[in-house]
Amino acid sequence: MSQPRSSRPIRGGVILVAGVLIVFTGCTSLRSGPKEEAREAEELEFGPPPPGYVKIRGEAVPGWQASDLRLQRRSSLDWQLMGPRPITGEFWSGDDDASGRVVDIAVDPTDPLRVFLASASGGIWRTVDGGLGWTPLTDELPNLNHGCVALDPSDPQVVWAGTGEYTTQSSGDGVFRSSDGGDTWTRAATSAQVGGTCSQLLVDPTDPDVVHITGAAGYSRTLDGGASWSTTLGGAASGLAMDSGDPQRLYLGKHGDGVYRSLDGGATWIRLTGGLPGSGVARVVVAAAPSQAGRVFAALINGGAGLEGLYRSDDGGDTWTRLSATPDFPSPQGWYDTFVGVSPSDADEVWAGGVFPSYAPAGVIRSTDGGASWDDVTIGSLAGQVHPDQHAVAFGSDGSVWVGSDGGIWRTLDGGDTWVALNHDLAITQNYNIALHPRDPDLVMGGTQDNGTAERAAGGLSWPQLIGGDGGFLAYDHVQPGRRYTTYVRLSVYRFDGFGVTNISGPWSGDRRSFISPLIMDPNDSRSLLGGTYRVWRTDNADGGASWSTISNDLSGGGSAVLNAIAVAPGDPEAIYTGSSAGKVFATTGGLWIDRSAGLPAGQVSDLVIDPTDSATAYVAFHRTSGARVLRTRDRGASWQDVTGALPAGVSARALAIDWRPSPPLVVVGTGVGVYWTTDDGASWEKDGVDLPNVNIGDLVIEPTRDLVVAGTYGRGAWRGTTTQLLGRSPLFSDGFESGDTTSWTVVSGP
Repeated sequence: MSQPRSSRPIRGGVILVAGVLIVFTGCTSLRSGPKEEAREAEELEFGPPPPGYVKIRGEAVPGWQASDLRLQRRSSLDWQLMGPRPITGEFWSGDDDASGRVVDIAVDPTDPLRVFLASASGGIWRTVDGGLGWTPLTDELPNLNHGCVALDPSDPQVVWAGTGEYTTQSSGDGVFRSSDGGDTWTRAATSAQVGGTCSQLLVDPTDPDVVHITGAAGYSRTLDGGASWSTTLGGAASGLAMDSGDPQRLYLGKHGDGVYRSLDGGATWIRLTGGLPGSGVARVVVAAAPSQAGRVFAALINGGAGLEGLYRSDDGGDTWTRLSATPDFPSPQGWYDTFVGVSPSDADEVWAGGVFPSYAPAGVIRSTDGGASWDDVTIGSLAGQVHPDQHAVAFGSDGSVWVGSDGGIWRTLDGGDTWVALNHDLAITQNYNIALHPRDPDLVMGGTQDNGTAERAAGGLSWPQLIGGDGGFLAYDHVQPGRRYTTYVRLSVYRFDGFGVTNISGPWSGDRRSFISPLIMDPNDSRSLLGGTYRVWRTDNADGGASWSTISNDLSGGGSAVLNAIAVAPGDPEAIYTGSSAGKVFATTGGLWIDRSAGLPAGQVSDLVIDPTDSATAYVAFHRTSGARVLRTRDRGASWQDVTGALPAGVSARALAIDWRPSPPLVVVGTGVGVYWTTDDGASWEKDGVDLPNVNIGDLVIEPTRDLVVAGTYGRGAWRGTTTQLLGRSPLFSDGFESGDTTSWTVVSGP
């Protein structure tokens, strides 16, 4: 969650010095200090829920149901990965490659080149060559939200994967186990048994049938390799460590409470108090020294998401000492990104990661004296820098240290003097939104979680970054395609063209806005942009001074609600629809806004699409997992027909794209577990894509003249499919052109 900075020139090789200055000026107003940063941290995507709350982007289809859904999968859309693999020129990483959020890492104790990582919503990945190449291992699992990965110390071919990301409460689907290094998986636990998230997984080094897991539901263990599980401590558990001298001695960080210890392998627990604070604690992260029995560290995060203190015990948790020299490395978002780890060969070598120093491309600190003093090992490193927002650390037997962050995975072989980004082969980018170039079907922009806005380069898999931070809604100018519009959080709007980068945000700082606020281009006038707060703002000179004005009152439903979606009808610029987080839908008739929510279900509106030939016909999608989720109107919202039909229960409608040429139209819905389509108004649905992973879909776009559908996934990059088989059209060549089509394309790089 980093502030935006222009990192690359737009095509043509012009260095955007002026653009950088403009963007920096905008960033100054965005980030006024730690409190502002903390608010942004708290609003990550849809905001950090309290422990135990299932976040909206993370709902999962129950395992049994997902298995049934996989049986329905077809490959009618012939999906292919478009990237990014990787994002190049990432500003915060010193021009290194970036990928997406890595939340846990496990290194084979017998082979330091064999490493597994858990990505937040892109599954488990494996490398066997030290990060030069990566292989996705879990694309077919019911859910790709992951929080943990662990290897059996006695047999590293046995891999355990805990689904569900703890810090964002993106729910998973239990625990899975592989006995062949991740090639195949079996279910070891359901969410009902262990909860929907994982903060830590540990395998007993003396008994591989004993596995411990913590998460939002507390602490659970199995003593029989996953055949049965028991929960012995409730309440959100944010960390777990095992004493190197006794696997029965466990240390647990309990969210909002403190540090707990078990002396009987997790059967019973006691709260530790000797030298630890009695209140004012939120998240707690613990780490034990592998080379010194009884030494354990605990990072306690306070209610303001800063460091209350890093503590050390040398007597197995009986007494604790506050390490006062420790900088506030997690502040101001310790709820989200904090790690502590101890070298396996030196109990005095401690590593910690977070955001420190605030707003800088760093985040990893190191102590060689047990926490008495610290060095920042990322500022001024000789070979690039790590991405901020650190989540994970792991150690190899060759002295390597691996860290995982919002930007992916990095490794150092020399104690942090130099760092290498190992993201080149990782496709785990989380896309909020995507946009297709109006003239070149190979050009795509994506607005991503903490890796900015990036654009596909020359039809390849790598995507140069255009601007850093969190990307959001974006658009190509359909008259001057060299002009691009992107957004940063809370509707900060930027214009890119051959002359630089300009902040053209409007005067809406006092409005309620979502973290990722909607912005669209009027399909009838490329100079006109519409942005959504709790009301609609419009500019008709986006290509110039970009003066903004409101064109509506509150359309959100009041309270804390905000607009999630805006649509303007092609051919009818006065026909505008909006949808809100409170389920409100408004439409304009004769220039007046009319509430068209009657007959609609409760829940968040996730998307809106208008028929390009009939502005009275539109579809709306709702982010809910049962009942009506896709509805249609043919009278501008005066009445609605539920066309959810046979869309399976447990599947929400997160994104919507429609090809209007057939009748009934081809309706494609992005869900939390991939893409579904219908050509019979919902009477039947197909889950499409043998090649498309079971991943959250952030956005969908159909380009009918090329028979293309593009999915911006939230965890596995962007994918392109073709609709020719569904529509009974001539097959396309691999370049996207129909047989016999002699059309040529030119990439337009300027206005």
